[in-house]
Amino acid sequence: MKIKRALRVAELIRRDLSQIITTEVKDPFVKSIIITHVKLSDDLKIAKIYYRLLKGNSVNEKNHAALERVSKYIRLELARRAEFRSVPELKFFYDSGLDEANRIDFLLEKLRKSQAE
Repeated sequence: MKIKRALRVAELIRRDLSQIITTEVKDPFVKSIIITHVKLSDDLKIAKIYYRLLKGNSVNEKNHAALERVSKYIRLELARRAEFRSVPELKFFYDSGLDEANRIDFLLEKLRKSQAE
């Protein structure tokens, strides 16, 4: 039962974070971020937030630093929107999954072309 609750809460956090970033946060480095998914610890105390950049495919340290700067504000906004007993600690991570998929596609295409020759 805890697993289902953690998944529901993670999705709620993802939705609210996306909305907070697009409507409340003024920092342009944060506005260029989209939240891909959220993983919560079993005790719901730590939320790992995975993000990507709207423009460009690689992580930018300025974007990550901006997220860290506004994380307290975002956490306060989460507390106001979702009535949690306690809002989890937010930890931000760049989601490199799409970068890896693109790299593999590139390598496979290169292999196909070399076999066709």
